[in-house]
Amino acid sequence: MARMIPQPLPPAVRADPGKAAERKVYEAFHDAAPAEVTIFFSRSWLGRPTPGYPPVEGEADFVVAHPDHGILVIEVKGGRIRYDAALDRWYSRDRRGREHFVDNPFHQAVRTKHALIAKIKQLPAWKGRWIDAGHGVIFPDVSRPDGYLGTEFVHEMTAFSEDLRWLDKWLETIFVYWSGHGDFEGEFGQPGMRMIEDLLGASFELKHPLAADIAEDERQILHLTEDQFNVLDLLSGRRRVGISGGAGTGKTMLAMEKARRLASEGFRVLLTCYNRPLADFLAARSAKVQNLTVMNFHTLCFDMARKAECPIRDPEGETPPKEYFEKDLPAALATALECMPDKRFDAIVVDEGQDFSEGWWTALQLALSDPDQGILYVFFDDNQRLYSHGQSIPEDLDVYPLTKNLRNTRPIHNLASAYYKGWKLDAAGPEGRDPVFLEAGTDNAVVREVSRYLQRLVKEEKVYPEDVAVLTGRSRDKSVLGKEDVIGAFSTCCGEKPEKGKVVFDSIRRFKGLERPVVVLVELEDVLDSPETLYVGITRANAHLVVVGDQRVKAQLSQM
Repeated sequence: MARMIPQPLPPAVRADPGKAAERKVYEAFHDAAPAEVTIFFSRSWLGRPTPGYPPVEGEADFVVAHPDHGILVIEVKGGRIRYDAALDRWYSRDRRGREHFVDNPFHQAVRTKHALIAKIKQLPAWKGRWIDAGHGVIFPDVSRPDGYLGTEFVHEMTAFSEDLRWLDKWLETIFVYWSGHGDFEGEFGQPGMRMIEDLLGASFELKHPLAADIAEDERQILHLTEDQFNVLDLLSGRRRVGISGGAGTGKTMLAMEKARRLASEGFRVLLTCYNRPLADFLAARSAKVQNLTVMNFHTLCFDMARKAECPIRDPEGETPPKEYFEKDLPAALATALECMPDKRFDAIVVDEGQDFSEGWWTALQLALSDPDQGILYVFFDDNQRLYSHGQSIPEDLDVYPLTKNLRNTRPIHNLASAYYKGWKLDAAGPEGRDPVFLEAGTDNAVVREVSRYLQRLVKEEKVYPEDVAVLTGRSRDKSVLGKEDVIGAFSTCCGEKPEKGKVVFDSIRRFKGLERPVVVLVELEDVLDSPETLYVGITRANAHLVVVGDQRVKAQLSQM
């Protein structure tokens, strides 16, 4: 039995009435052809174009390869065949008696043979080598005629319906015929058989890179997050609202959208948060929105105090004491607003409100033109206490919980849920890939593993460098990766100033409120006793999470 490619015959071919003739020949070859041949059914290819001309197309009904005799290109013409010599036209009549004009099958076979030879010549390993090549025609629906039918009907290279049972004998005959009349001479052999199978019947599997999964996951996440905007529609008539939810529930997107909607209605709006990198991100995404001011809380305090010419120390070049942020700047904001009442806002939207100290809310609400009844929306995560200010949300807010994690894939959500103690969250995000753990017990091993994995992400998985964040449990300056502005072969940038072509490298604390499709967590050994920090780090990854650490880290993140 011959080797048939494809095997079995595809269902679409079996079900196609227009392929009945080819199907009949395929089955005849399958039953009768000798074991040493390989037969390719319905193969097509493109040859390298000549300058100024389109690529050369080739398509064969069958190609038969034999290690001792080379290749045959076979054209099949089904139906009842008629040739009109006066018009030089070929016709095929189907079972319903309808006649169709068809190409000259012998000319087709010749063109296809030469197109295949030309293609083989373009293969580097076969450039300049000779092979035997012939062509033939099979008419599976008509019997062999008596008498002379013209010069193109060569007995040895033409088969008819009665020959289908003996195609092994016909193949012997046509190979012998072309061995004396072939276009080339030379040994085909097993190298030729491997070559023709690589050309016409190669199996392959196209790699599915992580970047493709990320693109699909991001599309689903964006759709889910936009659906979450319905929450704002439900709450549009309320003035004092607290919206709580864990990481991934879309709080930041909702905060931006609420601020944008209020600003578009003519309100003077402040969008604020605690974290400076998050504020920079919010400002960049809202740059074109009129009536909207975006600043982190302490920058707001300092900016207002400067404009009001209130005495306030400039901390540039030094590390201020804790009291400077806890008390001095909020007090300066309150004083500045007394001097500049026209600088107050009609509405304030706060993101990551759990990071605000109790005393800051008094100063912040004084920034409202109506401190008691002005519009105040606070988005907060009742699980996070990362900055140790002690959670204190204004008591007069109507609290609305968000209960679906939309931003993280489900494996990331499941890992983070061990460190979440707030409202119950359901995983609504994409299925996603499982997190990856890379063991590294020394500083050198951390650098090596992170560098290798970044190389894999970008070179093999086709992930853009700017879609990756490497986050450390330490501060940037104390990280083993923070000594240079590069990690391996990749340049890095900080979270608040992302740059195209660069990997973000930052601390988990500074990256709070931000996200990336891919996050690599390192140096978690320093924060294993801080479930809030682990929770924040894990949930910064939208689609794919990688953790690099020692056995203690692996034991802590036991779900990986």
